[in-house]
Amino acid sequence: MSTKLTLYVEFSDGLDTLIKDELLKKVDGRLQATLTLGSEHDGPNIRDLVEYIRDNCIKRNPELFYMENGVRPGILVLVNDVDWELTDDGVDKYDQKLENNDNVVFISTLHGG
Repeated sequence: MSTKLTLYVEFSDGLDTLIKDELLKKVDGRLQATLTLGSEHDGPNIRDLVEYIRDNCIKRNPELFYMENGVRPGILVLVNDVDWELTDDGVDKYDQKLENNDNVVFISTLHGG
């Protein structure tokens, strides 16, 4: 059985420049994409979202977002305003389940200068 969720995904501090323009809209002054994510297993998780973004949303330079099997080091991920690194429920951070209407924010912490 396939599960579908609507997620609100924000890309900031330059990551928005990697995303296809038609997917982004300004909401409360922030660029955000509303994505519908499906999953064939027991519910969509962060891994499904990251792979969906890599395969469907990136317009150029995917290596600036995705590296090996996940998000590139230097990208902070917040799920409903909580750093995904701080959730210690014994589950790999990529296996964290997502729920309908979750807000996921990807923030680049790498800046040139």
